[in-house]
Amino acid sequence: MTNIQRLFRAPKAALPAEMLNLLIEVDNREGLRGLDRLEAEIRYAERRLRRSGHPQAARLNLWLRALSAYREAYYPRRSFLKRLFRRRTAHSAALPSRQLAG
Repeated sequence: MTNIQRLFRAPKAALPAEMLNLLIEVDNREGLRGLDRLEAEIRYAERRLRRSGHPQAARLNLWLRALSAYREAYYPRRSFLKRLFRRRTAHSAALPSRQLAG
């Protein structure tokens, strides 16, 4: 069973414990690369479900928030650098682009 399938099989009442167990398991097996891969899979599935109006999209959003909290707790420096990079990217995207005089 893949990690994404496990996300949907977890009963709602056991969701926080199941989330933590899965994140620890992925982290122990694959480290940050595994967490990055899991995040990419969840984001892809969440976008597809949200576009189709599926009610499980909200559940995947919870998984993304749990993954973010896990990273901030266990990899705080990486989270800080990621937030800083996002801020710089958002700032540079807001600036008007220079057009070459032709």
